[in-house]
Amino acid sequence: MKKFILFIAFFWLSLNVQAHGFDYSVVTFTEQDNNTWSLQIKSSLDAFRKEVKMHFSDTPYTTPEEFNQQVLAHLNKTLQVTVKGNVISLGKGTVYLGHETSVLFTEVKIPANTAAVKVVNGAVKDIYRHTTKLFVAPHGVPKSSYILNQSNHFTAEFKVQ
Repeated sequence: MKKFILFIAFFWLSLNVQAHGFDYSVVTFTEQDNNTWSLQIKSSLDAFRKEVKMHFSDTPYTTPEEFNQQVLAHLNKTLQVTVKGNVISLGKGTVYLGHETSVLFTEVKIPANTAAVKVVNGAVKDIYRHTTKLFVAPHGVPKSSYILNQSNHFTAEFKVQ
């Protein structure tokens, strides 16, 4: 009877365990200094592979460096930070490969006296039922979070002052 109870307990626990799914990502937008923000995207390597394969099928990567370049090109094209109707450059990014892959942009320049920012995470719109959790952390203001998905077109607008 004790073995049966242990078996049921392990079986039940295994149903609740989730790996890094390709249908979930986290974006963190953090204010640094002098109107500079960092933007970090974390998702499974499979999600990035799926997007790169779909958007760069005519030039498939053969090395990790080529994959990194294609990820950065895809994000620069599809992840938009907009202030007063102007798309802000993400600048140079760095890809950290792993089971949970991260991409970090550290020089996102937001103009002074900006009241509101719009973020559109179009980088994952092709992944069925994808959800992004967006965290925004301006100086001196409590961190806020948003859910980006198909129903809101992967878009969030928020105040930064």
